[in-house]
Amino acid sequence: MAAGKGVRLLPLTANRPKPMVSFLNKPLIEYIFNTLREATVDKITILVDYYAEKITDYFGDGSKYGVKVEYSGNNIPFGTAGAVKKVAKKIDDTFIVGSADVLTKINLRDFVKFHKMKGGVASIALSTAEDTTQYGIVVKDDGDRIVRFLEKPKPTEAFSNLINAGIYVVEPEIFDKVPPNTEFDFSKDLFPLLLKEELPVYGFHFSEYWNDIGRPSTYLGAVRDYLMMQNKIMSVTKEGEGVLITGDSCKIPSSINVKGFAIIGDNIEIGRNVEIDSSVIWSSTKLGDNTKMVNAIIGENALIDSNVVIGAGSVLGDNCIIGKNVKLEQNTKLWCGSRIGSGTQMTSD
Repeated sequence: MAAGKGVRLLPLTANRPKPMVSFLNKPLIEYIFNTLREATVDKITILVDYYAEKITDYFGDGSKYGVKVEYSGNNIPFGTAGAVKKVAKKIDDTFIVGSADVLTKINLRDFVKFHKMKGGVASIALSTAEDTTQYGIVVKDDGDRIVRFLEKPKPTEAFSNLINAGIYVVEPEIFDKVPPNTEFDFSKDLFPLLLKEELPVYGFHFSEYWNDIGRPSTYLGAVRDYLMMQNKIMSVTKEGEGVLITGDSCKIPSSINVKGFAIIGDNIEIGRNVEIDSSVIWSSTKLGDNTKMVNAIIGENALIDSNVVIGAGSVLGDNCIIGKNVKLEQNTKLWCGSRIGSGTQMTSD
């Protein structure tokens, strides 16, 4: 499922679909794509819509990945389950449905084995979260059958910290419950309907890593998590002891000071005495001398002059131009193509 607009990640998704957001210099969708391949999946149908060509041009027919890739477009009006129903005629056996914008180490072979053993019409991968307001939550019985489901509860409504991780193993018969040419969602519509009709839906609670890359803060958190899983970053870093990862054709002086991590895309030019703390800079961006940033994300093709300070939680969209001696306080968000004149100070509300 790769059709959504990724509104919570704006302005980073203004010029690309959320699954194509750069994550350690690869599109986010490539990680779940590789997870499917590791589970010996040999055919993948990608549901596209928003900036569909960014995905189709990248993966093509899938031959370079050793899988067959097909596409189905015009999906946003039909919801997640309705969009999957559109390709139902090509599905005649148990299949996996996954969100293209999550980062996870789930063992899909174990998940499919669990589903087959339980014999339900659908199984939902379950993780845990402290803040459940952005997810569907469930209660399951001692036999792992789901007995209660609620999508995006208010804090006072949360009856569980088990959340829907956006990955399902499903039988084709569920399509009989999905009305044609209608907006119909797995979480909001289909799963509650299956429970109401007492059809068996099971929950596969896995302990492996899972993160919904839904907001800039969770995006940066996932970068840190991934680096720690790869043993490339210390849990507590000291000054100058961060990890630097670059793309191709970058110009970086030895005076750069990295704390935590700095993930830098292709064709990046960095000035002298730049300090980067736990931040990500996408391709074709230029940073002037003495620039400092912490917990920030910089989009593509940005031009940032010298002596600029970018505060924690700030996000700059593509093609921004920042003049000299600019100070952006924490949590500043600049839309793509913004122009900030020299000496400007943007303060927090």
